[in-house]
Amino acid sequence: METLNQIKTTSSIDLLAYMGWKDEYAEEAKEAFLEFGYRFEEFILKTAEVCCFRWNYNEVVALDITKCTLARVWKYPTYNQTKSNTKDVNKGIKLWLGKIIMTQLANHHNKGTCYEPNKETDLSLIYTFDNFIEKASDSEDSRKIMKTKLAIVEEALSQLSEKHRIIYLTYKLYTHQGNNIPRCVNKKLQEELALVSGSIRKYKEQANKQVITYLNKING
Repeated sequence: METLNQIKTTSSIDLLAYMGWKDEYAEEAKEAFLEFGYRFEEFILKTAEVCCFRWNYNEVVALDITKCTLARVWKYPTYNQTKSNTKDVNKGIKLWLGKIIMTQLANHHNKGTCYEPNKETDLSLIYTFDNFIEKASDSEDSRKIMKTKLAIVEEALSQLSEKHRIIYLTYKLYTHQGNNIPRCVNKKLQEELALVSGSIRKYKEQANKQVITYLNKING
């Protein structure tokens, strides 16, 4: 690894690469992240302010979006220049950051916050398909594939209520390792949707039946 002083003059792509080695080289990764923020934080903030203005949010929210975007970059420094639409590395990174900014803004709009709790406490309800895809995948490629696969399911559930969609997606995310969702998630469903456990089960069954019926209809 390069010395801390050398990191300040390295390319932006290499800064992201160093962040990817945070477990092995914590000090260098942290320094790379700070340098990346120095180079791109102003761009992120200005872009967030423009996007927030369009969504009728103020500069305070824009600052939160900026912090969440940088936190996301630290967690997933996955920019790939070979998949960029431009040969200019800095422009490519800015396009990549722009997508992250919009995702964080959507998170804020749907959940009231863009901050990501840790794995032990990150058990929020899943309100939209974008929420589901964001939490169920950790790379741009996997998100694109998942979005394509879930398009038909989204179309099927569009014929039911919002509660059906929230319950269906929440169960799908949290039951991949078992048949039951965590108790705290079930409690959140009851409180936020004003439903008892029995009603939640019925909503889930109706949603599952709707998806199966729709898929059978599509596939003949």
